[in-house]
Amino acid sequence: MYSQEDQELLLDKLQVFKIQGRDKHGRSVLRVIGKIFPARLVSVEVLNKYLQDKIFPKLREAPFSMVYVHTGVQRSQNYPGISALRSIYDAIPTDVQDHLEHVYFVHPSLQARLFLATFGRLIFSGG
Repeated sequence: MYSQEDQELLLDKLQVFKIQGRDKHGRSVLRVIGKIFPARLVSVEVLNKYLQDKIFPKLREAPFSMVYVHTGVQRSQNYPGISALRSIYDAIPTDVQDHLEHVYFVHPSLQARLFLATFGRLIFSGG
């Protein structure tokens, strides 16, 4: 495994998480590209720290939307898994969660669709 600093530099370089543009209601958009997410190289702890330090401070002030693009995600290469996604969601500060108005999941696999349709509201609503 790479050092924490190397993992953070990799996330910066790949721009997996980027605040980019606005939706039709004028909200900032957090864009997440699953295909380039280095799930096998970055720990959940480093990812949470990266988000806390670099992304979340920019989202505290106003409502925003998130677009997660799932196209090209392979379970064996770049998919962090549902438990990691839940851990990341749990690490989002309350003031940032309060500003998250919409999440768009683009091109989910059949497995992701079935899982999210069945358990998504329970997992991502806090119970």
